[in-house]
Amino acid sequence: MPTALVREIPSSFDRAIVSPRGRSPDVDLARKQHRVYRDHLEEAGYEIETLPADETCPDCVFIEDTAVIFGELALITRPGAQERIAEIPPVEEFLRERFATTAVEAPGTLDGGDVMIMGRTVYVGASERTNREGIYQLRAVVHGQGMSLVVVPVEGVLHLKSAVLPVGDQIVVVTPGKVDESMLDGLRIVHEPEAEHLLFSALPLPDGTVLTTAGAPATASLLEEMGLAVSPIDMSEILAADGGLTCMSILYDG
Repeated sequence: MPTALVREIPSSFDRAIVSPRGRSPDVDLARKQHRVYRDHLEEAGYEIETLPADETCPDCVFIEDTAVIFGELALITRPGAQERIAEIPPVEEFLRERFATTAVEAPGTLDGGDVMIMGRTVYVGASERTNREGIYQLRAVVHGQGMSLVVVPVEGVLHLKSAVLPVGDQIVVVTPGKVDESMLDGLRIVHEPEAEHLLFSALPLPDGTVLTTAGAPATASLLEEMGLAVSPIDMSEILAADGGLTCMSILYDG
């Protein structure tokens, strides 16, 4: 059964790491939005597994950054922000009971938000959070799975999936000017309208719908014109902390 591993939002979420364009999120509203997010995942067919929040880890709701699943193997990451290293142990403990595991070792850094799997190709963002050594270690794992790796330079955003979001089979929504699009050759690219730059996030669901952020209606309309079924939800407080719809879950076949 498809499973979504999520983590609750701590009361310290208002101290989450934010970029200069971000702001301190409203914790109570963020929790309400997170519940809506979980409800949509459950309605779409996911079994929800929930880890408790850690008040010493304001960003722990962004669980995607802590691990990447490749079939029966879980790669435990090493976040590029030192203060997020403490988020790893409970996620690793949970996954060790269900998967064979391997881990990124220092001095490598790798955030799960920089890893995008499209079929047998894995795209990794070369960002401020994911360094060359982390990518080198990821390459060994990817090649061990019989998959190929493409490195995508990222500028001006936190992660690859801050600016490149899968919405369907080989279809991605891209924020122009944030990644080297030549490295996305073979993918169908839909450009986010300028007025909605960095307001759009998406997560394709098992029931065939695409969960999207409500604050980017023009981008959602482009997807509907392509025949995709779109389900928008308000994620204002998650976006405030530089998060998105992929950030809050680790998805795998249970």
